[in-house]
Amino acid sequence: MEAIRRILQTCLSCLTAVSVSLSCFYGGNAVYVSIRAREAHRQQQELDRIYRQAPAGGAAQETDPRLEPLRAINGDLAGWLELGGEKGFSAPVVQRDNRYYLKHDFYGREDRHGAIFLDYRCPIHPRGENLIIYGHNMDDGAWFNYLVNYLDPAFVAADPVITFDTLYEEGEYAVFGVFVAATLPRHGDDFDYHNRVSFRTIEEKQGYLDRVAKRTLLRTGVDVTPRDELLTLSTCLYDFAGERLVVAARRLRREETPEDFGALKVTRAPNPEMPAVWLELYAAAN
Repeated sequence: MEAIRRILQTCLSCLTAVSVSLSCFYGGNAVYVSIRAREAHRQQQELDRIYRQAPAGGAAQETDPRLEPLRAINGDLAGWLELGGEKGFSAPVVQRDNRYYLKHDFYGREDRHGAIFLDYRCPIHPRGENLIIYGHNMDDGAWFNYLVNYLDPAFVAADPVITFDTLYEEGEYAVFGVFVAATLPRHGDDFDYHNRVSFRTIEEKQGYLDRVAKRTLLRTGVDVTPRDELLTLSTCLYDFAGERLVVAARRLRREETPEDFGALKVTRAPNPEMPAVWLELYAAAN
């Protein structure tokens, strides 16, 4: 009995040690994540300050002088993105390949938050037909977590215009669609929006716009034609692997101003087309 008692005591001591070790690990990891989140938010504020303190310059300059201080820090700079105005979300947009900035920040440091980046296949000078911008949807609220707001009709009605100024030109875009996509081949979704950076024909572009119209979760009342220049924002959702939330916008036309979109009646679409994997997960439950 004494031997058994000692074995039980030893096992209990080992379990206690393991429990303490795991608590330290997860506690330490939570602290690390919290620190990195604060750093990401500080970086975002710092980059915003650099941008807004730069002189505006004159129209005769080839590139936007407000972006030059940021370009001096990172030569991959492509432009500046603003959602919801100055009190919403703003960040520099970089362009390199579609992998590097998934795990590196604007300063080139390894960071799970990554950076906001433009698809490498999208030219900005001259401008491409559809500029696709990616960013992580972080659970700590950083970076493209802000895009989740576009699921709310009231939010889109209040802030329907997105600003994306490249190094070479200013641009304002009205949201015409918000949809969910599956990106993993095993899910069989045939809407590869992320590969639609350009279109061979007017008909092909119209087919893409028709598909967005079927997919959109919201009806914004913003019309769009194949002659419009497009902006697409993409981030992750987490209902299933490879899920993406996509915000589609078209550039304001020459005669339009942001004020023209100040009275939009945005409603939920009654029966949007959803990826098959989404239907498998949720249609049966309903």
